[in-house]
Amino acid sequence: MIFQMDSLILLCNYRGESCGIRIFHNNSYAQLVNKLIVRWSGLKAGEVGLSFSLETDRFCMLRNDDDLDVMFELVSSSGLNRVKVSVFDAGSTSGGGGGSNSGCGGAGGDQQLAILRRDWKMDVDKQELERVPSFCMHKETVLLSAGWSALIREVMQKFAGGVVEFRDALAKYAMHCGFEYDFVKNDQERVTAVCREKKSGCPWIVHGRVDKLSRFFYIRELNNVHNCDTSALKVKHSRASSSFIGKLILKEVRSRPQKRPVDVLDDMKRLYGLSIGYKRAWTGVEKSKADVFGDYSTSFDELRWWVEAARQTNPDSVFDIEFDPQTKRFVRMFVAFRASIYGFNHYRPMLFLDGTFLKARHKGCLLAASAKDGNKGLYPICFAMLTPKQIGIANIFPRSPHSYCLYHLKMNLRHALSGLKGGFKEHLVSLFSMCAHAPNEKMFDDLIADLKSQGKGRVITFLSRLPKEHWACAFFPGKRYGEMCSNLAECFNNWIQEERHLPVTQLVDRIRVKMMENIAKRSQVAAKWNFFICPNMNKELENSFHVSKSWNVKRSSTDVFEVLSDPSVMVNLSNQTCSCFDWQFRCFPCCHAVCAIYNSGKDLQNYVDPYYMVETYREVYLLPIYPIPTLGKPAPGGNEDTILPPLSRKPSGRPRKKRLRSNGEKIRPIQCGRCGKVGRHNRKTCKEDLRAAD
Repeated sequence: MIFQMDSLILLCNYRGESCGIRIFHNNSYAQLVNKLIVRWSGLKAGEVGLSFSLETDRFCMLRNDDDLDVMFELVSSSGLNRVKVSVFDAGSTSGGGGGSNSGCGGAGGDQQLAILRRDWKMDVDKQELERVPSFCMHKETVLLSAGWSALIREVMQKFAGGVVEFRDALAKYAMHCGFEYDFVKNDQERVTAVCREKKSGCPWIVHGRVDKLSRFFYIRELNNVHNCDTSALKVKHSRASSSFIGKLILKEVRSRPQKRPVDVLDDMKRLYGLSIGYKRAWTGVEKSKADVFGDYSTSFDELRWWVEAARQTNPDSVFDIEFDPQTKRFVRMFVAFRASIYGFNHYRPMLFLDGTFLKARHKGCLLAASAKDGNKGLYPICFAMLTPKQIGIANIFPRSPHSYCLYHLKMNLRHALSGLKGGFKEHLVSLFSMCAHAPNEKMFDDLIADLKSQGKGRVITFLSRLPKEHWACAFFPGKRYGEMCSNLAECFNNWIQEERHLPVTQLVDRIRVKMMENIAKRSQVAAKWNFFICPNMNKELENSFHVSKSWNVKRSSTDVFEVLSDPSVMVNLSNQTCSCFDWQFRCFPCCHAVCAIYNSGKDLQNYVDPYYMVETYREVYLLPIYPIPTLGKPAPGGNEDTILPPLSRKPSGRPRKKRLRSNGEKIRPIQCGRCGKVGRHNRKTCKEDLRAAD
């Protein structure tokens, strides 16, 4: 069988030596002659004679492009699968099967050729079949492997990559055409492959060798014709190994480290027409990750190179790596770039701290300290990577006030109150939240007494474990800037969700790249701002103005005003306080303060914290984080001080993909876009029978 519909295999014979040559429909007669001259050095341009035969003893002359077109037409109309071509010197008196040079099949060749050109019975039958209507029209799909069909073309085809490139091309060609092959000879110099159906008489064979001078690989013999049965065609090909799959998906894994094996199964079938097993797909993904990101174990030793390279390109930054001097195993690492340190000097003095577990082979924990810029954006300051163990925040910042996340405290309280009725439980949780937001000690004492009297024993036990200064605003010694939850830290954990699965060196460097791009992007955006206050904060002031523009204001003194809202409040501009306590809590003018400032005729910008100014924002993103090129990176290992990965015990069972939820955390219900039901599945995983519903 011939697999190329737009090409033809010529079985050429010259002085007793045969070979197969592929020509395409758009090839000219001159190109065919050039291929023959390359194959047989005894032929000379201008002295080549050709004739062809279609499974008969008669030969037709092949002398120009018109004759070549006629040959293609004859083959397409007759349904034959091979063409015999006789190659001879132009001075010879006979061409091939003893026929005359003057025509096709002897003296009556021209007349027979004319008859063949007129008689297209089979072509007419084909046209009639095409007119038969089809009630199942399929949309033609062009596979990404379509180009593989031209990887093995002709004798003397060159492969600059040597025998490795040839083997890869041969495997792709066979997978696209759907046949299996076996190696008769396969070494560093020579390769011979035959069709696996050779025992059944299939003549397909390819042989080539490496040129000793250029080290290029050349095809020396090619019979690109199959006559094996269609049952020999394969969709599940043995050459589609895990290594082959890993190389095929290399670019996609580089951009999507969390490429799933099930996605690879679908892509191989949909894009390449190949069927593979799940285990082969999984192994291919793992091999691709190893090629792109390196080995998980040796990655710990690469941290030494990364730290030295980072110090050279980012001076005045802080990098520290620690390992056990006896076991040489990794313990922890700290990273803080100079750009982030400089930027934090222009931030609100508040850090959001949280940790997340690493998902790579050797596990571990990543702690991060982040801040909010003047436009409410995430700004990572520093991060540390360490082996799993408990760490106390108070021990790191002993002189700085720190607070617990109110969201998680409420989740823990719900868990402590499990068993109570839902409505009463939520009432107690709401009362606990009011205690946390209470602006002064008197209001806090009244609310906490009410909470204890209603919640009784379990609430009292829960509160006894919480120091008031770590969760209640009334007792917090510093400024909170309106922050009661560590949601910003959760944003950082989600920001590096895919990077957590990478080897440690790639993990650290991917975080660096994200921070570098974040600083560069926001620096360019801030350079275009033509106002004084950051856009998001300026929007809040605009909203406060529209809310308060109908309120009347009465002056009490130079800086004290009464805002006649419902209820009315007192605003003191010199102390930057409001009796609604929102200005003190958020450290940003509330709607009452905005109303009083506008009516006083004073400049609103004088009452906005400098942290929210555009000028300060630009200072935050003034310094860049510089790239760390891998050019000249040494190979890992080969050193007595090689850092080994930490010891970690692989837990039993399948690795967990989803995070552990907090106590009492609610799960958002999922509504399937296919069946419309609410449950724990979506459109992709839906297994509902829609016909039964109808």
